[in-house]
Amino acid sequence: METKIGTRVGAILEVNDHHVKFLGYGKYIGDFIPEEAVGFLAAFFKETQRTCPKIELDSGQIVYGCECWWEEAEQVKKILSNYNNVETVNIDKIRANLVKKLLI
Repeated sequence: METKIGTRVGAILEVNDHHVKFLGYGKYIGDFIPEEAVGFLAAFFKETQRTCPKIELDSGQIVYGCECWWEEAEQVKKILSNYNNVETVNIDKIRANLVKKLLI
């Protein structure tokens, strides 16, 4: 099933047995080249000029499908309800830390 532009979604950065790093809820705004994204998958998409899902979080931040796992909001709520430790993280800080590690 194809996600329609404007669909409410949730974005998860990382999950392990006991902890979820949650980026937040927002809306799917289409597929774009992930210019702001960082990481090996983001680099591949940029180098090959491929598009991937772009999500505008309620915070106003942008996250791309190549940086997270995302799904419609109701499905993400179900997933999060299975964890006691859900930490909301900031994608801009995650990117800055990753860039800093790459420069060291």
